[in-house]
Amino acid sequence: MIHRPDPTRALAPLALACVAACLTLAPSVARAQLLDDLELRREGADAIVQVRLLTPVRYGRSVSTRNGDLFQVYFDAPDLRDATIQPSQRRLEASNGLPALTVNEEPLLGSLTQRKLVVRVDPAVRLRVRSGRDNRSIELVLPGLGPKVRTAGAAPVPAPAPATVTPAAPTPAGVTVIVLQSSTDPNLRLEMPIPKQLQSLDLTTTTRVVDGVTRHELQLGPFADPAEARRALEILRPRFPAATLATVMPAPATAGSAGTPVDVEASAAALLAEARAANNARDNATALDRLNRLLDLPPNRSSREAQELIGLVRLNAGDTARARREFETFLKLYPTGPDSQRVTTRLAALPPEAAAQAETPRKQAATTTVNGSAGLYYYGGQSKIRSEEFRDSPISGLPELVQNPTLTGTDQRLAIGTFDLNYRHRSAEQDLRFVFRDSYSADLMPGRADRNRLSALYVDHKSFERGTSIRLGRQSPNGGGVLGRFDGATAGYTFMPKWKVNAVAGRPTDKLQQTKRYFGGLSVDADALAPSVSGSLYAIQQNIDGQIDRRAIGSDLRYFSGGTFVSGSLDYDTVMRAVNIAALQGTWQDIDANGNAGTTVNFLLDRRAQPMLMLGNALFFQDPNGAAVPVRLSDALALRDIEMLRSSVRTTTAYANQAQLGVTTPLDERWQVGGDLRMTRVGAIEAVPSLALPAQPATGNIWSLGGQLIGSNLYSVRDTHVFNVTAQRGPSFSGLLFMYNNLSALNELWSVEPSLQVYRQSNDNGLKLDRIKPGLRVTWRVDPAVTLESAADYEISRITTTTGNENTNRVFYYLGGRYDF
Repeated sequence: MIHRPDPTRALAPLALACVAACLTLAPSVARAQLLDDLELRREGADAIVQVRLLTPVRYGRSVSTRNGDLFQVYFDAPDLRDATIQPSQRRLEASNGLPALTVNEEPLLGSLTQRKLVVRVDPAVRLRVRSGRDNRSIELVLPGLGPKVRTAGAAPVPAPAPATVTPAAPTPAGVTVIVLQSSTDPNLRLEMPIPKQLQSLDLTTTTRVVDGVTRHELQLGPFADPAEARRALEILRPRFPAATLATVMPAPATAGSAGTPVDVEASAAALLAEARAANNARDNATALDRLNRLLDLPPNRSSREAQELIGLVRLNAGDTARARREFETFLKLYPTGPDSQRVTTRLAALPPEAAAQAETPRKQAATTTVNGSAGLYYYGGQSKIRSEEFRDSPISGLPELVQNPTLTGTDQRLAIGTFDLNYRHRSAEQDLRFVFRDSYSADLMPGRADRNRLSALYVDHKSFERGTSIRLGRQSPNGGGVLGRFDGATAGYTFMPKWKVNAVAGRPTDKLQQTKRYFGGLSVDADALAPSVSGSLYAIQQNIDGQIDRRAIGSDLRYFSGGTFVSGSLDYDTVMRAVNIAALQGTWQDIDANGNAGTTVNFLLDRRAQPMLMLGNALFFQDPNGAAVPVRLSDALALRDIEMLRSSVRTTTAYANQAQLGVTTPLDERWQVGGDLRMTRVGAIEAVPSLALPAQPATGNIWSLGGQLIGSNLYSVRDTHVFNVTAQRGPSFSGLLFMYNNLSALNELWSVEPSLQVYRQSNDNGLKLDRIKPGLRVTWRVDPAVTLESAADYEISRITTTTGNENTNRVFYYLGGRYDF
């Protein structure tokens, strides 16, 4: 990663010119990577790293090594099309007491839709994993590290018109603070960046009882005098219209001596001891961390000493401005006593306020990062069953069933080169990003064409002051009813806190015969319909060759609180008069008092059209009287009128139905146990001549009952194991599947991931299928920037029928490397 402290703004017009020049590079698009970006934010006392992905995902479970420096996060990506999606990496550098995090997105051998994140943490910290606030993210929670998060680059919120606020009149006996945000929801997060001239002030999370109601607050301060606080409030009002002054009354000198819970006193005493030890070792970052956590606790016996010590630590770190405020806070809370005399002496010895302000910058410096990767991979052996044409077609989203063959008999020799570039400039006023992702596939089989796949090429700009955002170029959908990658623009405006209106327009990048398609849509996002509830409502229309291809309305509703996430989606086509998507999914985690995750429960109910209902689908499913497949809508309209075409689309569209309930719970420090119940049903699919796809009958209800045993650190400090046994039953078959996946880090450089699948199926017609598929993946981290890897699946199949036997041995492998910068 390259950091440049004084970036030029000239890259923005250059990036726009690049987008305009390159939009026509690739007629066919597929994902080269799934990992998009890492976003860091504060949520109450915790730091949150949001891992954003380019496709909808469902979080499953996580497992960590004993020393807490390596985590594996398993998830399902049901919309994946491509077996050759490249592993990818993103990194957050260590800063301000936060650890460095390296996140790798990788496949699970033997599965198309199941993937994992491998998270490396340096130094090791306590961490838990949960579903994100939407269906395209997974979040890493770092308990207690919220105060370490800097405010530059926080989530964009507009500058609404100043509101009239009557400040509370502070009394000299109290400490004056500014309450930026207040809620009964404990999961507070900073909704906008602090103005740059106030970013040297402390931002803390606390709890107060106001009118008999417990409220959780984000407070800025304390301030040396009320006049200074009122001046700061005027600066804050454009971004925080509900901000107000508050007076925090001093606690008595004997606070915590009685009535304080024993566990609070014990925690405070332990934190104080750690802070003293860190201060003696001149480890200012650790000392500040422990003291901030202590002072966030209710008043206790350790509070008084901690308040003096935090001033000393800041003074040792050279932060005289904050040291002054800590000492002033001490004297307001504890005006008498020998320690008060010491603090008074230290305060008098500090340089004047003007000098302290001069030596401590009050501006959060803008940051510029440039990162990305370049990779080269070779794929050989037998190709995966889903062809390139199938993956790029509208019906590519059909679920992959375990009883289907996974490899074809066609040899594969494919070289893929990838390049990924991310430029980002963040300050308190704006967030500017330029993204370029491309891959080139050289097919070494005779008679096959090479393909270039431009996955992303866009400029994204967010203004925190105006509340506007715009993204221009080739991009992945981000809600609003957009179904796939497109060339175009998305724009948004936050017209009031937590309410945003968006517009999108463009053309799909996946080619549909020789038609011309374009779309436009509007949506409204509400981030707080109720505490912990957000949602969106959209309307979108897509045209094809001058006719309405799709006109839909839809909504997403999300509930997110602590360890609970539930989301529901609905998409209804008003022209086809049918539902495209109706889905409900959720995750619940049991979080203990120390912030550790226990039992995890997942559920899913999903019904969706496959392919999504669109008029253009008539070009795939129409071959009347053996005539040539139409390549334009006008060709199809010459044979049938438009209502007949829409009726044909409805009758030839299958629905895929999925339901799932899963539970995972820890047994001890090394073992977790889980189970899941699933049901899958896919309707019949007619033949698609243009893809050489034969007709597929309906599957009926396929039930599966599975159990998992997950172990870690069985023979080292960095080994994890997942054992899975699943029994299946369909209308005409029964099957039993055993799977094993392992990750063993041999040292800091080498890791191996053996896997094994054993599947046995019996059909009612006497057919029997036995499949054994061992696999191995080896990774060599030559240095932090260079990774070499190789993986192979070897499939042994035996089919037994009443007339004979058929044995097949097939192999699929890849090898290559990636340079991350």
